[in-house]
Amino acid sequence: MGSDYSFEFEQDITTKEFVDALRAYVVRSRTAITVVFFGLYNADKFDITKMPVIEKKITNFFKRETRKSDFVFKFSGQPKWFIILSQSGEREASAFIRRLSMSIKENGIPALEQYELLFSASVAEIGNDYGSFEDLIAEGILVLEENLIKGPEQIEYISTFKKRPTEVIRVSVLEENAIFRHVLCRTLENLDLGHFETEIKEFKDGYEFLESNWYLSSHTHLIIVNDILPRQSGLDVLHKVRMLPNNRRLYVFM
Repeated sequence: MGSDYSFEFEQDITTKEFVDALRAYVVRSRTAITVVFFGLYNADKFDITKMPVIEKKITNFFKRETRKSDFVFKFSGQPKWFIILSQSGEREASAFIRRLSMSIKENGIPALEQYELLFSASVAEIGNDYGSFEDLIAEGILVLEENLIKGPEQIEYISTFKKRPTEVIRVSVLEENAIFRHVLCRTLENLDLGHFETEIKEFKDGYEFLESNWYLSSHTHLIIVNDILPRQSGLDVLHKVRMLPNNRRLYVFM
């Protein structure tokens, strides 16, 4: 597979390593990227000796139609491409494909206006880092080739890599009143938070919370605290957690 996009990296990096790094960023940032696989449906209608030039012009067209944050790659020796749309999901990818299709139909591809160029596509939204780069490419190409057999302007969406991993969020409820504390915890437990799983603990005052070391973790941590508490108050708790190295993961609601 050859890349038709040039990159400047401090170290040598392969296409696989680059895509794997993007997928890891997706998990950390909880954003999405989408890979669109394009194939030229009627490539067999063209003079084989002209195909390298035609493919190069198509690649340049894809580059012009994408954002600076997107990446265009071409498969070596075949009229197939994959385009990485950063910070984009299936909906944005679908709009992107429609825009490309309309542009090709109405205006053609520069220097290729004399040709009728027909494409099909497969689309894979990436929401996790499950599976390998090879798995992604293999499934994307398999679905693309099935679409090319069906005909032009076929689009199939791949769900294999879409599911987002569950993130654990810790919640601490600091409240002296036992009834209010229990009611608040039960309410939080019944919330449907999608891809988030909550671990909830209750404490009757700031001292009990600070002695527990429950807040010493890498999880995102929501602290719901009453300002007026026996022994150590909500302000004492706030002051303590703001001094912790993981304080950016701690959110205090008073």
